[in-house]
Amino acid sequence: MRWISPVVAFVLLIAIWEIFVRYGGLSSLVVSGPWDVARTLTSETDILWDATWVTAREALLGLAAACAFGVALGVVLHHSPFLRDATLPVVVASQAVPTVVLAPLLVIAFGFGLSTKILIVAIACFFPVLIGTFDGLRSSDPQLVELMSSLGAGRARILRLAEFPAALPRLLGGVRIAATWAFIAAVFAEYAGADAGLGYLIARGTSTFDTSRVYAAILILTAGSLALYGLTALLERRIVPWERHAANQR
Repeated sequence: MRWISPVVAFVLLIAIWEIFVRYGGLSSLVVSGPWDVARTLTSETDILWDATWVTAREALLGLAAACAFGVALGVVLHHSPFLRDATLPVVVASQAVPTVVLAPLLVIAFGFGLSTKILIVAIACFFPVLIGTFDGLRSSDPQLVELMSSLGAGRARILRLAEFPAALPRLLGGVRIAATWAFIAAVFAEYAGADAGLGYLIARGTSTFDTSRVYAAILILTAGSLALYGLTALLERRIVPWERHAANQR
């Protein structure tokens, strides 16, 4: 029955939104109500579906690239103190640059193609995966690592059997956080330059005061982020079920 409170909160939010639009004295050019958005969702299904597919493809491919790069770099930094000291401060400092600022520069440098969108999403999403992997590897049991090393196990074997399983909960937590950013980063990338996608629809709808289409695109964007977050949370429960049991015990 835990689903009741979110449903009630959602219904209340929709009701407050409708009342605000009807009795707030605002023009429909400025604010669209839930019914206007619902009509747009049903009457412009093909346009919205095509835009959603474009943005979802950019978000998923960018998230996959971020996971691959974040995990690989996390493993490298864990095993190389020299690279860790040289690289980690630079990586942390790079997060001080907002994606909305970085995206236009990358579009100017690499063009408007799909690869640039994927690169922008990957840059926005890789940091929590990297930190989750790095911290997770460092949390492995040192006595177990020392025991395996004394028995002749190599680095690759210790990583596969001891360190990586210990790192999985934090790594997947990082992936879950990154999943919530993937769609937003894809929209920023489309804002910087695109002729398709939800970001393109939002930018075009804002300039033409088509607020119902903008709200519909934002609604789909929110649903996509929630769905991706839910999928990663489900994946986390499947791969590390003991973490859920431990969390319930706390």
